[in-house]
Amino acid sequence: MMKKYIYILAISFGLISCITDDYLVDGGISSGEVGSDTFTFLQSHPHLDTLALLIERAGLIEEVNGENTLFAPNNLSIQKYVDEVLAEMRQEDAEAEFTVNDIPLDTLQKYMGGYIFPGRITRDDMSADGDILTALNGEQRRISLEPREEYTDQLSSFPEYVFFTYKNGDVWDDWDNILDDDVIIVRTSNLVSTNGMIHVLQGDHILFNYDN
Repeated sequence: MMKKYIYILAISFGLISCITDDYLVDGGISSGEVGSDTFTFLQSHPHLDTLALLIERAGLIEEVNGENTLFAPNNLSIQKYVDEVLAEMRQEDAEAEFTVNDIPLDTLQKYMGGYIFPGRITRDDMSADGDILTALNGEQRRISLEPREEYTDQLSSFPEYVFFTYKNGDVWDDWDNILDDDVIIVRTSNLVSTNGMIHVLQGDHILFNYDN
């Protein structure tokens, strides 16, 4: 039992400190108090500080620091968005430049609220088939907690991962038969700020689910 506990802690701390996505994803083994409000935590975290800048530009600090839940895209997700937009721009102009500071304010105000949800949403509130929840900007996401048959040689039960799903098309895909919807895995879940909850999305997500 002690060996299993040490192994779990190693996974959990590794998730928070690792800079790339070549690591094990949080299976819900650990939760933790971050010791500050949500926005201050984002500002202080080296993989989330760019998100804090965008939230500030969008005028959403008060919402982020309310009794709400943030599904946080990390800095890698934001850089991927910048790279995608720049690649599209350079199809027309090879000398075009675009940085995170060039993301239009109206884009931030329209879409950043899609990561913020009313109330404190914890893993205990989630189910395998998921709930369709409405974000502060009016967009919907399916939030689910699903077991995955992984690490069976180290763990006595399947780890459960949180998923953040975008709908593509007119109707939601069945949770156990995804055809078109975009399923984003949560990298680290159940971070507890002094005001709300934080779940950090995997870095392969592109900010705003952008697809050029």
